[in-house]
Amino acid sequence: MEGGDQTDHRFTFSIFTKINDRPTLAWQAKRHADAERLREHDRLRTKLSKITSHGTPLCDATATMKVRLATAEEAALYRRATQSTKPSSDTNVVYLVDLNG
Repeated sequence: MEGGDQTDHRFTFSIFTKINDRPTLAWQAKRHADAERLREHDRLRTKLSKITSHGTPLCDATATMKVRLATAEEAALYRRATQSTKPSSDTNVVYLVDLNG
């Protein structure tokens, strides 16, 4: 396509990690910087501090949160979990850990 937008609009899979680099969340982002902005939101940390896995909050005030590309297995898990969801402007987040009910 000559003269048009040559930008690659495919999504990359980014995964959010916390203490001890434990894979915790996966979501789609067009750019790594977009995933970093989501990670930086205080609202995300607050929400994660209220959700537990094996009785322990997913996040606390001292948690180290990092963004990296998902592995093939993590990306496949994300796709399976979101394949039946309707497209939306909201970010679909998939937990990669067991959550307490």
